[in-house]
Amino acid sequence: MTENRKVIVSIAEERLSEVPAVVTALEEAGLTVDSVLEPIGTVTGSIGQGDVAALQEIPGVQDVELQRDVDTR
Repeated sequence: MTENRKVIVSIAEERLSEVPAVVTALEEAGLTVDSVLEPIGTVTGSIGQGDVAALQEIPGVQDVELQRDVDTR
């Protein structure tokens, strides 16, 4: 079983009117969506480590970043 990774997906500015369709495509690619920040075109969620690169190939996706935990102590 592959480990799930938390990711932050940025949607291209020219595709912001298509956020719901892009989110559907992300889910079909295996992303479990945690939140959709539609006004700024950002989607957070988790996906298997081996499937992260596939998200980048979805039309409308500008960037996929691995979420990092930051210790603020």
